[in-house]
Amino acid sequence: MFYYIVLSVGIIVSFIFCLRRANGFSISNLLFKSVSSLFYLLTAVFALIERNVHLGDAQAYGSLIIMGGAFGLVGDIMLDLKGVYKQDEKPYLISGFIAFLIGHIFYISAIVYSIKMEWWLVLIGACAACIGGIVTVLSANLMKVHYGAYRKIVAVYTSFLLGTAIMSGIAMVISGFQKGYIILFIGAILFALSDVILSGTFFGRGKDKKRHYFINHFTYYAAQYLIAASIMLIK
Repeated sequence: MFYYIVLSVGIIVSFIFCLRRANGFSISNLLFKSVSSLFYLLTAVFALIERNVHLGDAQAYGSLIIMGGAFGLVGDIMLDLKGVYKQDEKPYLISGFIAFLIGHIFYISAIVYSIKMEWWLVLIGACAACIGGIVTVLSANLMKVHYGAYRKIVAVYTSFLLGTAIMSGIAMVISGFQKGYIILFIGAILFALSDVILSGTFFGRGKDKKRHYFINHFTYYAAQYLIAASIMLIK
């Protein structure tokens, strides 16, 4: 019961924050964002409790997803501090990248462990993700963004971001399109889409309008709630 309450309230709070985000960065928005992000983390926690899983792969999956969400919460705070304290932009942005990167490591670990993915599939997925990260940086001009001093961290982070999407896609297929992995895959794709929009906001020009902020955070929170909700269905 608490899972559905937290999920419902969290979706409402997060949607309100998406509307508020259109007004830019501020301390009040930072606090609101922290609460919104806390709700998707709580959704994952109560999803695991709701299933009442004491042993086995489902418990390990849920625990790793919760850890990934925790680092996502830290990343959310770091990126908003970047907007509030512009004079210290670089360390906050780097910290945000690293926090989300670690979060994706937990997400990938959860996927690989829960589905017992064969090593060669992991290797193929990892190679594809790395290639994607490199291509992302090399296609900066095509995407009309300028990464500057952040080229390396963008390439590394994007590799792990794509790793979550690719591994969840592989898991979805080899599981016979199990509902939990379908939800996870959709969440991973939305996460990647959110970061594409965020990349334009941070490193591009003319992509920091109200609609960009709203869509960025709407897709991001949709992604995190779907990833958290997958705990209810992964077997």
